[in-house]
Amino acid sequence: MTQRIALVTGASSGIGKATAELLARNGYYVFAMARRMDRLEQIRSDNIEPVCLDVTDAKAIQAAVNQAMQTKGRIDVLVNNAGYGQLGAIECVSMEAAHQQFEVNVFGYARFMQEVLPHMRAQKFGCIINVTSILGKISIPGFGWYAASKHAVEALSETLRGEVIDFGINVVVVAPGLIKTEFAEKEFELLKETAHPPAYQKLLTALPCLLAHEPMAPEPEIIAKAVLNAATASFPPVRHALPNDSKIAVVARWFLGERLFDWGVRRKMKL
Repeated sequence: MTQRIALVTGASSGIGKATAELLARNGYYVFAMARRMDRLEQIRSDNIEPVCLDVTDAKAIQAAVNQAMQTKGRIDVLVNNAGYGQLGAIECVSMEAAHQQFEVNVFGYARFMQEVLPHMRAQKFGCIINVTSILGKISIPGFGWYAASKHAVEALSETLRGEVIDFGINVVVVAPGLIKTEFAEKEFELLKETAHPPAYQKLLTALPCLLAHEPMAPEPEIIAKAVLNAATASFPPVRHALPNDSKIAVVARWFLGERLFDWGVRRKMKL
């Protein structure tokens, strides 16, 4: 049986690392991609090949996809996972920072999808798994630019699904809620670089409270398992929302309506 080949971005830590390792344990040959090569070398194995890559570099993405095709002859699964969160009030986040958020979280995904799709069409098989967020369907104060980027990925994924289904290609969204990773730590480092006037002090105080439970959140392996299930299922769900906070938030917004849900969020944030 031909070994399945997977590309995983953002594989140096968190969800990406857990996903690369789980796919490798289940028989996939994984090209694990990220900027931090020292971290990637720690997971190198017979089935994991590290690739140093920045998802904003179109030529590097093209080279990585060509490398996979030249050495393995096929690409079966793409896991778009590389990303980060730009926190801050809409008024205060610079346009440069907003553009960078979309460069990584949206156009990074799109560049990879455009590069792998011709190969998946030719082999009449493939699975593209886009990791979004609980904020891909809802949004809350302070997370506007990050949520906007994840909403965009949800829209692109839904559109692409209809465009390629006849080619034997599945497109799946995995939407994590709060997961125990380094993600929040990086978000708050970026937040420190964004100047806010005193009027936003309540918001700045509320943001850490929302993520205070991250150390008690589920491990990233729960998302890796969802990715594996999507990659191996003949008819995968179009959207995985997990753990429970992600599922509940989407249902609550639908059930309560926008105004009441927004009121509940602001109340929780003490805004």
